[in-house]
Amino acid sequence: MLGKVMLGLAGTTALAGAYLVQQGTVRVSLDEHRANGRHVHLLVPAALVPMGMRFVPEENLLDAARQARPFLLTIRVASGELARLPDCDLVEVQDVNKYVKITKRGGSLVIDVQSPEETVHVSFPLRLADRIAAQLESLGPSA
Repeated sequence: MLGKVMLGLAGTTALAGAYLVQQGTVRVSLDEHRANGRHVHLLVPAALVPMGMRFVPEENLLDAARQARPFLLTIRVASGELARLPDCDLVEVQDVNKYVKITKRGGSLVIDVQSPEETVHVSFPLRLADRIAAQLESLGPSA
């Protein structure tokens, strides 16, 4: 009996792990180039982000939805169209001290910024942008 329970638990864990891997990850890295600068590195399964939004205070989420409402349709359309593109560089800007590059890689949008003050890297699955936009759209009437 215990063997069957353990097998069921192992199977469930494997399926949950496969789902999390399939949904992709959100990666945020920030390195400040100064003494005692911040170094933040987060790697979060993308499937957890919409669930985590349920823990945001309702007034904050409604405010975010209100501010984002004019852009939500654009985000949903752009994320769908970008997902269809092959991997490519979308934007690359460089001046004397700063460098910004936005790339579509796999199913993710990758943003890299380098300056004398900091280095920032953000990547997230495009389908996550669509899911969050849909979740924010559902929070209230159109403006």
